[in-house]
Amino acid sequence: MKNFKSIILGLGMLLPMSLWAENYTWNQLEQIRDSYETRREEAFALLKGKKLVREKVIPPIFSDGSDFSRHYSYSLIDYAFKCFWLGEDIKGANAALLENANYYINYPRAYSDKDSFYWAADELCKILEFYGSNGTKKKGLIKKNVEERILLMMWQYSKQQSKVAKADYKTTNTWHVDESENHHVQRFYAAWHFAKFLMAHPEYAGKKYDDGYTVEQHYEAWNSYIKEWIRERGRKGLFVEMANDSYGLETLKGVYNFYDFGDNELKALTKDLLDLYWAAWAQEQMYSVRAGAKSRVYPYEAHKGMTPFRKMAWYYLGTNEINAPYNNLYTLITSEYRMPLLVMDIALNVEDRGDYVIEQRRLGRAEKGFFTPPNYHVIENDGLLRYTYCTPEFMAGSFMCEALPYEDWVLISSQNRWAGVVYADEADARIYAHCKTGRDNRAYNQFWCVQEKGAMIFHKLDTVACSRGAHEMRMWISKAGLTNRVEREGWIFLETKGTYTAMRCVGSTYKINEEKNGYWVVADNWFAPFVVEVAPKLKYANYDEFQHAIVSTKCELAGNRVVYRSLTNDELSLPVDYKGLPTVNGCNVDITPTWGMNSPFVKSVFDSGIVKIEKDGRSMTLNFNRKL
Repeated sequence: MKNFKSIILGLGMLLPMSLWAENYTWNQLEQIRDSYETRREEAFALLKGKKLVREKVIPPIFSDGSDFSRHYSYSLIDYAFKCFWLGEDIKGANAALLENANYYINYPRAYSDKDSFYWAADELCKILEFYGSNGTKKKGLIKKNVEERILLMMWQYSKQQSKVAKADYKTTNTWHVDESENHHVQRFYAAWHFAKFLMAHPEYAGKKYDDGYTVEQHYEAWNSYIKEWIRERGRKGLFVEMANDSYGLETLKGVYNFYDFGDNELKALTKDLLDLYWAAWAQEQMYSVRAGAKSRVYPYEAHKGMTPFRKMAWYYLGTNEINAPYNNLYTLITSEYRMPLLVMDIALNVEDRGDYVIEQRRLGRAEKGFFTPPNYHVIENDGLLRYTYCTPEFMAGSFMCEALPYEDWVLISSQNRWAGVVYADEADARIYAHCKTGRDNRAYNQFWCVQEKGAMIFHKLDTVACSRGAHEMRMWISKAGLTNRVEREGWIFLETKGTYTAMRCVGSTYKINEEKNGYWVVADNWFAPFVVEVAPKLKYANYDEFQHAIVSTKCELAGNRVVYRSLTNDELSLPVDYKGLPTVNGCNVDITPTWGMNSPFVKSVFDSGIVKIEKDGRSMTLNFNRKL
């Protein structure tokens, strides 16, 4: 079996789910890593001969915006990237890049629209680095006249939009965020990389932007800012838009270009940041589906396990399904960055990891008056505790915090928070807490939680004092993976191949509404707490024994608290009047611990800048204080 698996890994083919259960040796991990390029070429081959399908420019999606051209640009730049990479239709690739540049040169209003222009900037810049007049792969594939128009577009955007004052990290410590975290990064990434090209061109090198600073001064300012931005994320727990599988790609795409095209110091810092991100991902996923609490997860994606990061896992780990590049995945998969073998070990050897807890201190609190865009001010030492309980059969994750007014959180932290359980059986197998949203699919500071191991309590926050846009409290049960539903003595029971789950709406009746992919359990009282507990099947003789154990537990409203004593004999409580902190075994949950990340695999003291990644006697240390 192991020899057969080695052949599969060497060819870069799909790993069947059954092969995940085995432990991968270090040599096999090396084979997976070394076959990265093979998998990448297999993926690019899926695009061979594909014709350009031009997306349309559509009317503005917001009243004060420009015509929406994001997908139009992606279609043109995607086509150019795949043509240059595969060596086909070079004339058409140049025409696509020229068309994209001319659109913005002739419609400069789009430069100031946050939803259109810079979304594909990372792809465009990588194409220019690879195939421009100084290209590192095939120099000169981009025609001179096309490159000149691209540079003119970069100049028009940069002279208007880039501001040296925004790069002053000494006053903001990089925790003042424009619009949202991913927008903020996309903006300073574009400012950095555009300036890098412009300062190397004689026509632009000596020119000044609208703020009076030269192109080179802008590059140096942003280069310094980016290094400090990376250090701060390493010191203080990564991103405010926590564990987001969609916006996370938009945040990281330019970071990959810092690694590939930055100076030596920036490259070293970026490698540490990417290593930390993927290590945090690796320990908190099963079969490339990430678990744990998240923010900014829209209702239409909350039930889905197929994300860009799961797709990236095919390239790095050879798992799941082959997938063709699209949009910003072009930037990631053509990078020289590779997941470290130690991180691959954590990611692939799911059974070997056993049962463990991940605790992370995350920022998200707002300075008074700065919780909404366009300028968030994030408090640097306060936020929430992110907690995930991990087993080979399931991962349960939530966040713990105070019941604060929504103005006390930056919206990029409080928007559409996700908490619940992900199961090993299928990518979409999950249950999670949710407050119904309005037409804009947004709700803020909807609920709060307490958790210990596989037991959780969810409670809707006060609609007037704490939340915005949050309607009735409900719980999602996916059709994928979860079967054999039983209702007994106020509890709802479910099972997967490897787990039993119990759910209860405390102090209220409920109804179950069927949808295409699952069911909503809706409390008749909007503010009724929900209790959930998950356990591996191997701990119980059968389903009936699990049910009997659950109905025998303490689960009640006692005074101003909902109290649940779990199957592991831990007592969880949450104040239903929002006064005080959640408690576990009579002690307040510490939401500002001394450590920033704490698990068997990733450890750091908050704000220390030193992160240790370890497994089975092997370790690596990341240093976010380094200055080369």
